[in-house]
Amino acid sequence: MTDRWTEAKEVAMAGFRDSAATHLNCAQAVVLFAAHGFDLDPATVTLARYMGGGSVGMGEICGAVEGVVLSLGIRDYFAPSEHPSVDAGEKALLQTLIRDFGDQFGSATCRGLTGHDISTKEGYDQFKADPISQRCDDYVAWACDRLRSMLGQ
Repeated sequence: MTDRWTEAKEVAMAGFRDSAATHLNCAQAVVLFAAHGFDLDPATVTLARYMGGGSVGMGEICGAVEGVVLSLGIRDYFAPSEHPSVDAGEKALLQTLIRDFGDQFGSATCRGLTGHDISTKEGYDQFKADPISQRCDDYVAWACDRLRSMLGQ
């Protein structure tokens, strides 16, 4: 039997890989992973709608990483008694996560990872035509795995 977090990753990756109108951006996929794992409404992904592509396609911090950060905020929102305020240790873990992501993949920014300015239609089209776009799958999977580890799951 598949545990709920393994199933959550499968659901998140399927949503990310979906090429139809139901496609999730990288941040939404990680938030869906968390929502599924926490047994929250899947519509929670709406919170990450504008985070894909490094914040509204501007190429800043990778949306998969932003999805991890947002997911911990969502957890804290729904369990405020367990997480009453910003925890210095958890903040340090998130900083380490961002550094580790950059070390693993060569950058923590979407622009640095893709080599494209996806804030324009032309740049986005070039990115989608470039095989490097397939690496985003790795970033989302890594973020889900790391979030699961941070949650002790």
